[in-house]
Amino acid sequence: MFASFALSLLTSILVRGVQAAPTNIPSNVQPIQGPINHDSYIVKVLDTADKAVVIDNLQRNLNTLFTLVHNYDSEFFNAFSAIVDPSALNTVASDPNIEYISEDGILRTTATQSTAPWGLQRISHKGALPANSNPKSLTYTYDYSPSAGQGVNVYIVDTGINTNHVNFDGRASFGYSAVGATEDGNGHGTHCAGTAVGSLYGVARSARVIAVKVLSDEGTGSTSNIIAGIDWVVGQYRQNGVPAVMSMSLGGAPNVPLDRAVDNVCVFHPGAVLKRKHEMVADTGSSLQAVKAGVHVTVAAGNDGRDAALTSPAHVPSVITVGATTIADVRASFSNYGALVDIYAPGQNVTSSWIGSAKVTKNISGTSMATPHVAGVLACLISQHGNLPPDQLRNLLLSSADHTKSGLPIAQVPAAPRTAIDISGATDGATNSEAEVAETTE
Repeated sequence: MFASFALSLLTSILVRGVQAAPTNIPSNVQPIQGPINHDSYIVKVLDTADKAVVIDNLQRNLNTLFTLVHNYDSEFFNAFSAIVDPSALNTVASDPNIEYISEDGILRTTATQSTAPWGLQRISHKGALPANSNPKSLTYTYDYSPSAGQGVNVYIVDTGINTNHVNFDGRASFGYSAVGATEDGNGHGTHCAGTAVGSLYGVARSARVIAVKVLSDEGTGSTSNIIAGIDWVVGQYRQNGVPAVMSMSLGGAPNVPLDRAVDNVCVFHPGAVLKRKHEMVADTGSSLQAVKAGVHVTVAAGNDGRDAALTSPAHVPSVITVGATTIADVRASFSNYGALVDIYAPGQNVTSSWIGSAKVTKNISGTSMATPHVAGVLACLISQHGNLPPDQLRNLLLSSADHTKSGLPIAQVPAAPRTAIDISGATDGATNSEAEVAETTE
């Protein structure tokens, strides 16, 4: 089901350009497996080089053959994206100040369409749900803290958010779009946001959620636009210092620029010199203090039923990679797996907010749906324990996980203080007669 759905998404989008790629690709241009944004490249400049000088030289020498698209924050990722005419690619690649060039791959959402709800009970109670539990029923109890997620910003890097949905209680806002449009015309991002922070189907019900639209309404997006969204999140975090969780329910073929960008954001701290994790080990004193916390990143493992090592950015070691389980407490058949999957969360038959009105909900499945459960749990942990460094918060998350009989670790919300609510028969901020519940499958 997922394969056909993903294929329809990938075939429905028209990416820029139909020209053939240059036949003589320079050796330092990294190819991307799968669909690409033709003639668009991500150019990584040496950390020791002046990126502004590199760009200026290329613009002067190549004129209309070179068009700058994104100029990323140099402290975060010393790179830029540009549209380069095939005839000029060798000129760009020959600049000695350029570390590497990558094709601009197209990534996609990681959701499949299905029918019904559950999940919050599993992440707030130890042990599997009773045998033969009905995933279509809204009869489960969620134990939570009323202040869960307070003082935390959750950034949904996705298709956007229906910020007017009643499930957000005014806590949702638009932040940035790399694709022009600002509304969620797909629903995927809204669904993820509702699971992370929604007032009825969400985990962290006092957190704020910000839309970072990097995917089109067809559910696909270029690497360069996704990095631009990450770049914006880093800028916001550096500017306001508010603890931040970034949820990325997207993925694609292995992709070096995206992996580097995601890795970098995990160790970025306002006012700090950017350091990768292996560089922090030998650091001491004020420098280590400056990078004591970064943005906490959750990423969907992917829905290909294979080792997550083959999926970007899920295979980045510094992020929290999330697989999906079913109501029977087993790995969902579609969920990627392997040593790089850190934790699992409910991902099959998940109900959350949707698009089309302020009350509509929808039931879908995927590691995309599991990931915002974990983003919400991280927000809860931050509000209870403070903004720990990403590695420490990750350890706290993993140490508190509840394990299935097969050994899969399931994310759990903090145990105290909590308020129990019964969501049996309820809908997103409305009675059954008032709510619009979408149950279409694709």
